[in-house]
Amino acid sequence: MQRRDTVRCDMKHLLPFVVMFLSILGFAKPISIAVSVFPIANIVEQIAGTAGKVETVIPPFANPHHFTPRPSTAVKLQKTAVFFGVTPEFDGWIGKYLSEKTKVVFLKTSDQPNEHIWLYPEGGRQIARKAEKLLSGLYPEKSGVFQSNLQAFLKSVDETDKQIEKELAPLKGARFIQYHPAWNKFAARYGLKILATISNGHGKELSARELMDLIRKARAEHVQVVVMGLHKESRAVETLIREIHGRELRLDSLGNPEDSQRNTYQKLLMFNGKKLAGALHE
Repeated sequence: MQRRDTVRCDMKHLLPFVVMFLSILGFAKPISIAVSVFPIANIVEQIAGTAGKVETVIPPFANPHHFTPRPSTAVKLQKTAVFFGVTPEFDGWIGKYLSEKTKVVFLKTSDQPNEHIWLYPEGGRQIARKAEKLLSGLYPEKSGVFQSNLQAFLKSVDETDKQIEKELAPLKGARFIQYHPAWNKFAARYGLKILATISNGHGKELSARELMDLIRKARAEHVQVVVMGLHKESRAVETLIREIHGRELRLDSLGNPEDSQRNTYQKLLMFNGKKLAGALHE
């Protein structure tokens, strides 16, 4: 009996050391992180590594402005430790599903013209640096992991950036028309020009007179490529393409974890770069 009590006593004293040892080995519970859209979620996932479990709130094909999470997602959000969003206007509504204890961070800066802050390499780098800084501050015991993952991510994005630059280098100065004002920073990075933007990003398109002016301008300057989102439809774009004998190019702003061509942030950049290069070469 005395021996059994001694064993119990020893185990009681050993338990804290066992827990600490398992934590050091990486068996501690992952940090619960929620992110509004997939591209940013994938960036954060690459920074957090196995130390974090990342939940994407808005599916790739959903409208971020008119989306209601499933009950199972809402339950997960209540347990989230950190939430990364874009702006209070874009995805701030997710806040009503979060706990008061959740650390909320919005990533858009004043020099970024619209909510699509991830659609060019430097935007992705900025997101990654902010994620590493925040996570390292909240969880200093894991900062070494986050910093190492950040360096690996930056190296990978640099390589992707160089590949896209090589694809688009012969096309510097080439022009296209965009539907949504999402591609300004991407175009500027690779020396491309945007002739016009059809929608302001909040559902308002060019007026009939403005559209006719654009048709005349596109004809005069021989601009034929019109960039649209994967699932967007617009009669104004249909009219424009018909009148200028143009070509519709579908680019992807949100990626897709189920598609091997677009299931990481780096692949999404490359997908759009190659598609744009192909269209402008024609």
